[in-house]
Amino acid sequence: MWAQSQQAQIVNQGALVYKDADFDAPILAELKAGQSYAISIKKRGPFYKIRIKTGVTGWIADNDVRLSTVASPVGQAGPGKTAKGENTPASKSEKKSEAPARPLKPFYSSRYRGPVVSYLTYNENSMGAVRSQNMPFYGFKVAGPNTMFSGDFRTDAEFLFRSGAPDYYQSATGRAASGWIFITDFIFETAMPQSKWHMVTYGFGPMFKYSHFEVGLTESGKEINYSLDDMSLGAVFDLGLAFRTGKYALRFNTKYYWEKTKYWGFGITFGFPF
Repeated sequence: MWAQSQQAQIVNQGALVYKDADFDAPILAELKAGQSYAISIKKRGPFYKIRIKTGVTGWIADNDVRLSTVASPVGQAGPGKTAKGENTPASKSEKKSEAPARPLKPFYSSRYRGPVVSYLTYNENSMGAVRSQNMPFYGFKVAGPNTMFSGDFRTDAEFLFRSGAPDYYQSATGRAASGWIFITDFIFETAMPQSKWHMVTYGFGPMFKYSHFEVGLTESGKEINYSLDDMSLGAVFDLGLAFRTGKYALRFNTKYYWEKTKYWGFGITFGFPF
C-alpha cells in the first residue's frame, strides 16, 4: 500500500487516528492541524491509512485531511490550462467541483450551546430542619474549548432557573408559598474521546445559588408573610456523556452540588454548534 502513498495535511486540530478503520476502534493518537503525513491512495470506507511514524500506522477520517496539491508537469494540461500552460476560463462545473466541503471539526474540539433540562434532588436547611424535594430546573448551557478562555481550554457554563417554591414550605406552614431559585456553575472540563461521535467528560468548578421565597404563617389568628432570601457559594463535580448526531450534540450530565447542603443533579442538553 505504501508504494503508492500520497502526502496529506491535517486540517482539524486534534484529528483522531484509530487502530482500525472504525470510529469505535481504539484511538492511537491525536494530531495537530497543519502537520503533513503519508496516507494511502485508496480508502477503506471514509478512512485513509496513515503513517504516524516509522513502524506505526493507523486510520484517519477523510474529512480530517487535505491532499497536498502537486503542480501539473510542463506540457500536460490541467484544469483551466492548455497543453502549453496557458490559462483558459474554467467552467462553472469545474469551479464548483474544486471547492472542497467544509470539514467537520473533531467532536471534542467543537463548541456547543443550547437548552438544558435538569432534575435536582434540591434540599436546604430551613425552618429548623434539612428539607428536600426533587424538582426540575430549566436553563442554558455553553460548553467546549475557546468559550470563556482562548485556546483549547475546555469549560462548561450552565445557568438553571426554577419558578416556584418547594412544596415542603406549604407542608410545614399550611399555606402556599411562591418564589424562585437560580443556580449557575462553571466547570473546568476534561474530555476523553471514545470515538468520532461520542466522548466522556468530567470536571469540577465553582457554583452559585440564589433563592427567594414568599412564605406565609398564621400566628394567633393573624396571617404573617415572610420573605426568605438565601445566597450561597459552593463547588460542583460533574461527569458527562456526550454524543454528536450530524452537527448537533446531545449531552447527559450527572452533577454533585456541594454548598451549605449537598444534592445531586441529572441533566440533558441539546447543543447547537457555534
